[in-house]
Order: sequence, then C-alpha cells, then structure tokens
Amino acid sequence: MPEEQGFQVLRVAEAEIGANLSMGLQSLLHECFPGYPDRSYFKLPPHFRYVAMASDRAVAGQMGVELRVIRVGNTVLRTFGLVDVCVRGGDRSRGLGSTLLAKVTEFAQACEMAFVVLFADDRLYTRNGWAHVTNRCTWVKIDDHVTLGLAQQVDPGVMMVKAVGHRTWPEGEVDLLGHLF
Repeated sequence: MPEEQGFQVLRVAEAEIGANLSMGLQSLLHECFPGYPDRSYFKLPPHFRYVAMASDRAVAGQMGVELRVIRVGNTVLRTFGLVDVCVRGGDRSRGLGSTLLAKVTEFAQACEMAFVVLFADDRLYTRNGWAHVTNRCTWVKIDDHVTLGLAQQVDPGVMMVKAVGHRTWPEGEVDLLGHLF
C-alpha cells in the first residue's frame, strides 16, 4: 500500500491481527485513552481497522470499524460505525486522523454503505464532513464482556453521521441493533 504523509495506512481484518500488532495497538490505545482496558478493543473487537504505521514500524494511528445495520425510524441502513479513532501524540496535527477518515469514507462508498456513524464531539469530524444528529438512541449496554441490558437516551449529544451516498439522515429513533460504537 502506498505511503501517505510518511505513514503506511493498512486496512486489516481483526481476525488477521497478530500478537505484535495487537501489542502496538494496545500501547497506542493506552496512550490516547487513559484507563483503557488491557486489550486492543474497548467493548468488542471491531470487524476491521485502519492502522497507520510509521517508518519505524510503530503504530502511529488507528481506527476501528464495525459493519452494522441500524434502524432509524422505519428505515434500515447499512453503516460503518467508527470506534477508537486515535493518533499518537507526536504524530498529531499532521493530517493523519483526516487520512484515516478519508480512507473509511472511500471504502464505505465502494461498499455502498448509507452512512458512517460515530460518537464523539470533536472538530476533526466536523472538518471531515460529519454532522451532529439529535435522534433518540437505543443500544445494548456492555461492560467488561457482560451484557447489562438496553440503554436509551433522548439525545446522546455526541452522535455524528456522514452520508456516503445520496441519502439524507432519516427522522425517528435510532436503534443501533447492538452496542454503542
């Protein structure tokens, strides 16, 4: 894969991640998210990741991606959900986060997804085409490999979506049909 801004960006299926890469991901996630569990995922492993490798072969950035159908009102949508988007401290403000987001957007278009969904409140996402939505939202609560039940919030306040086709975001309650991204 070609290098982008001095980084090699790879799309890797979660099942193909070996011990060395897993340790590198875990180290990055601990650096970026204090208190992160001692594993390379937060609630459940993503389906695949984009991993940015620096020239020294260290993991410089990563983004987990989950393939999910969700329901919004009466509409069922094919989506990618993003989790744990992060870049190591020394590589921030160099466009790497935007590169990861562009890669997943391009792949979502090729896969005919309707939207890419994430839960965050950050200018990075707004600059890259995501918009806040205020739909009521339901999801499965999971903590440390245990299902705790359903959660429901009138407006999670941090749900952001990006259309990758010609659809507009529907009205109505969002059912994530799984855990929170």
